[in-house]
Amino acid sequence: MNTELRDYPLTSSIIKLKTGRVQLTIVKDPDWFLEQLSREDDQGKLYLPYWTYLWESSIGLARHIEKIGTRLKDAHILEIGCGFGLAGIVACQMGGRVIFTDAEQEALRFACHNAEQNGVSQRADFVQMDWNTPCFNRKFLFILAADVIYEEPHWIPIVTLLQEYLAHNGVALFSEPNRSNASVFFKLLTDNGFVYQKTACSVTLDGQTSEVSIYTVRRASA
Repeated sequence: MNTELRDYPLTSSIIKLKTGRVQLTIVKDPDWFLEQLSREDDQGKLYLPYWTYLWESSIGLARHIEKIGTRLKDAHILEIGCGFGLAGIVACQMGGRVIFTDAEQEALRFACHNAEQNGVSQRADFVQMDWNTPCFNRKFLFILAADVIYEEPHWIPIVTLLQEYLAHNGVALFSEPNRSNASVFFKLLTDNGFVYQKTACSVTLDGQTSEVSIYTVRRASA
């Protein structure tokens, strides 16, 4: 195990899929870390370490990725806000080549460890990246994003990222837990040259069942 992960109290979570399972090493008691690691930057912007949670939306996206698995074989895939890496790991299992990105180096350490323990590290790369300042010189056939549109300031940078990095015939897959502002974000997408289809799934985590929406996004001209 990455020795730096031992700075955290750890637990293991098994995500069951139709074709197998994913074992994740995650942070135990993330609520405590949310309180302890929260801070404000020089401009007074509040930082909250949401990466310390395993979100229902990431499980919903992982299961959707499994359903379309054959389309991901040998595809170049970008995951933004990867957190513990669940969606990207499943994409690797389906034969994709995934670049995992997150603004937080700590999240990438967990994602890297989880990729290794699930035997997909040879199909994975890890890049610390804020979606406000993406750093690639290529386009991707798939872009994955689990629960990244929770705050309005993220919307324009994410739309700009899609415009720049989604291949002409590519697909972006978003998942989110039906927050009230989601429809505004997807209207912003349509206003900027994209179309989408929405599906729903149920996810049970820690004994609680939640509804998660999956959005399949393409360029309107594709």
